[in-house]
Amino acid sequence: MATYQLRTARHDTAVDQFALGRELIRELVSDMTGEPVATVQITATCPDCGGPHGRPFVEGSELHIGLSHSATATVAVASWDAPVGVDVEEAATPPAAVAAIATLTGEASLLHWTRVEAVLKADGRGLRVDPASVVVDERDGRVEASIGASPQRYLLSQPDVDADLVVSVATRL
Repeated sequence: MATYQLRTARHDTAVDQFALGRELIRELVSDMTGEPVATVQITATCPDCGGPHGRPFVEGSELHIGLSHSATATVAVASWDAPVGVDVEEAATPPAAVAAIATLTGEASLLHWTRVEAVLKADGRGLRVDPASVVVDERDGRVEASIGASPQRYLLSQPDVDADLVVSVATRL
């Protein structure tokens, strides 16, 4: 089974959010590789336009990383074993926003939404894939997901990091 390490922190502004995300990733990479935090190089390139945004990765490393931001928190995840994705949302998300989630996924559930987003991020295509195509299957205390008819499976977990946050992590099996 793939394993991951996770870091979470609170922020006040969008500027803090970006900087905090990079800081959390650098700390994770440093912890997992022994490389000094100051030398960890994070890059992000948009697969659509080539701009300096998109899924972050660590230059020169096989480490898989993921990042998510909510209004007040940032979560970073890393795994040596397999691609990993993470999503974080505020537990106090307004009911109208949760209802809107149902139009995208078919289920008005914040937990379901974080699972879907985590899977799409672990997949690497993110919201370029229809969120409704993610199928979540709970059996015998284990939660897995797939995208459409793809045989690729993802293991889902919900780390308990903060009562005010809903966090899901997806790891490719």
